[in-house]
Amino acid sequence: MPQDAQGFPPIVCMNHETVAMIALFQAAINNKPFARSIHKFNQSTTAKWVPVNKSFITLSKIILRAAVERLGLAHAAITLRCVTHQGYRHLLLVNDVQDLQLAAAGKVEEFFISTQEANNTPFEDFIAETAFSLPLNFKQPQGQPQRLGYLVAQLAPGVATSGLAMSGMESKHKQLTKELSLVADEIIRTIGRYQTRYRAIHIYGDQSFWIGNSKALRQLDQRIDSLAKGNQPVLIRANKGSGKVIAARSLHCLSRADTAPFIESDCNEWEEGAVASILQSLHTYANGGTLFVRNIDALSSSSFQALRAFWLKAAGTQFDGTYSLRLIMSLSSEDAPLASFQTQWLAQNAQELRLPALSERYGDLRDLAQFYIREFALTAEFDLTEEAWQLLESTDRVRDVEQLKAAIQKLALIANDSLVSADELRSVLM
Repeated sequence: MPQDAQGFPPIVCMNHETVAMIALFQAAINNKPFARSIHKFNQSTTAKWVPVNKSFITLSKIILRAAVERLGLAHAAITLRCVTHQGYRHLLLVNDVQDLQLAAAGKVEEFFISTQEANNTPFEDFIAETAFSLPLNFKQPQGQPQRLGYLVAQLAPGVATSGLAMSGMESKHKQLTKELSLVADEIIRTIGRYQTRYRAIHIYGDQSFWIGNSKALRQLDQRIDSLAKGNQPVLIRANKGSGKVIAARSLHCLSRADTAPFIESDCNEWEEGAVASILQSLHTYANGGTLFVRNIDALSSSSFQALRAFWLKAAGTQFDGTYSLRLIMSLSSEDAPLASFQTQWLAQNAQELRLPALSERYGDLRDLAQFYIREFALTAEFDLTEEAWQLLESTDRVRDVEQLKAAIQKLALIANDSLVSADELRSVLM
């Protein structure tokens, strides 16, 4: 995060309450800021459309192909109402016509994502008499459900509904409709996760989402969705470079209103003996939002007891009669040592969220590398030769995302051609 001349991070939404809070946080002996970042939402930050990009299309096809295989279908496809905005196709998440006209200058069109081969026209092999169609209804946090498009499935010839357990054509029809409804729900959840990602980009301005479509990331998205529905504290367990801040921001976006603040604070910067007052100050200004407390393994035994006592009180306190504080904590590393009483308290009072290491999602490595190439390329974007890609995927010098990012940054400085060789890559990995 960029810092000013005095070493303090920039603060968002500078009002009289925020100014007072800054003064309070800087009152410690060592003048270290206790609130590393403060973000306050407003309605204009809500993502009203989702880019229908390669990542979104790939993930949607994975869902459709899994359904085809599981249910014995011939084909499956979705239709989506899209608009071209600033040269990119977006899925519309707005109902109001005036809002649409202001938000996106372009013609509304139907976009198809299908399990058929790319050179086939949409629904070329679909037969109306043996096809199923279900609506894709997306509900914003506030507002009525909105029709985004349809899920269409074609039964395989000779298979029909024979793979279903229930007997009788009518029962089989109902069962297949129920199964396809689950597929439609998964598509809608995917759209919701992408909206959360792009909403976070609008708010924070930097990378606020994971790159890739690996099974580990899809399972992580589902776990975060589940945790967001409750209000228990969440403990993020992960090594450096796994995306702990991204996870905390995603939980906040999914579980709190647009106007709720997100406050992040690092236990390494807290004064010993002042933890109780620090936490009370953070609680006051979190105001029904989220408090993300990083590196709790840095707390002494007495400081951790202060955190425990703080949560016992904060858990029952509501702001404006609605939301109580959302507490998210993290460890400095996945295996960070904790005292037995700390481990016991966390097991009884917090839900754990473990983030996958890069070694568990190596299928995302090329997507990640290409993302950083686009970010750091000094002139035109470059690519790696296949030999260089294989080297990058096999080296033990890139163990986490931060190391990958650093390698691409170095590579961008020496890349003189559109293709980077394995030798050039090897020189930055040494």
